[in-house]
Amino acid sequence: MDLARFQALDVVLVCGLPGAGKSHFCRSRFQDSGRLRVNRKEIRRLLYEMLSFGRKWSEADFNSSDEFLVKHVERKIIEHLLQNRKKVLIDNTSVSASSRKSYLGIAQGMRKSIGLIFLDVPAGICLEQNRRREDPVPEMVISNLAAALDPPRPEEGFQELLVLKGG
Repeated sequence: MDLARFQALDVVLVCGLPGAGKSHFCRSRFQDSGRLRVNRKEIRRLLYEMLSFGRKWSEADFNSSDEFLVKHVERKIIEHLLQNRKKVLIDNTSVSASSRKSYLGIAQGMRKSIGLIFLDVPAGICLEQNRRREDPVPEMVISNLAAALDPPRPEEGFQELLVLKGG
């Protein structure tokens, strides 16, 4: 797999269903690239553990009322990194065009280039892989996201788009 065309981009967004292997893909393909990784799940975990005096976060602690704060922190981190000329790797689910649009807006607003890598893995395989996780995502969440899945299209505006079929 040739990811050379993504190396020059300021932002790379890797997305797909929970359990698709996004974080593993990011680690194996980009860990030594000099890119800095931003992951909303990690922000949730850090905020929860800080606010609860170190109590360990799990998927069961997900609270949708905290998402505005999580997204705000994520946006500020991305903006800060880009302002400081860092290359950014965003590792998030982002299975709808509307969820990807915010990243496009940040990049375009800062005149930065952005590409997208979509891990197109069948929901059944994602569910299997999720069951092997230390802290699995609730299966209903994966099923709901799979039902709402809106695969990326070139007209969304990413400079580069790569769909990797998995399974």
